[in-house]
Amino acid sequence: MTKTYRNTKRAALLAGAALLGVHMAISALSQAPLSPAKLKYGNAVNEYLDPYFAQNWMLFAPTPLSENRGILARAKCTNGTVSAFYDVSAKGLEKARNSRFFPSREIRLISGNLQQISSSDEILRRLREKRMNDKKPQIPLLPQEKVSEKEAIKNLTRYAFDQIPTACDGKVAKIQVRMWLHELPPWSKRNDESAEGKTKATDFAWIKPKDLR
Repeated sequence: MTKTYRNTKRAALLAGAALLGVHMAISALSQAPLSPAKLKYGNAVNEYLDPYFAQNWMLFAPTPLSENRGILARAKCTNGTVSAFYDVSAKGLEKARNSRFFPSREIRLISGNLQQISSSDEILRRLREKRMNDKKPQIPLLPQEKVSEKEAIKNLTRYAFDQIPTACDGKVAKIQVRMWLHELPPWSKRNDESAEGKTKATDFAWIKPKDLR
């Protein structure tokens, strides 16, 4: 084993360890409580982690996932007509379900950004819930939350636009995404076949294709 080979191997190991350390530090910052560092670097952290490295702990206590989410999209044509809504989430879900051993992660492009829209710091979330229960004015979104939400909506719209290439025969002036949320029936009604959860929908602003670049 030559000296050059040993030096190259050592350098490669050090570089790999450094990259791994940076990745772990970024992941830790994404899960850390609200702080000046998180406010300053939160947007850059989200851009790096989403969609493949996003951390999602909603499966565990204290707040297990209790709803289904997805997006629809429609296009406004250059001639002024508006298309019907397309089920954008369905294609990604189908890809994920068709392979049990190596499922597609494309659906994470949707779920990761939807989580980014609705997630917030744990303390802020509790404060907002308390103020809502007390019927007091709600705490407005922080600057970092506004930036994160805007970027997530743009990512969802860009993805949706790529999924409906035949809309308006390709002559699309604007595109709009609708986020839907279906709240599952409570556990107490698990044996009630007629129980149905509530469905909520939020329409985001129309965006021109050129603004998605």
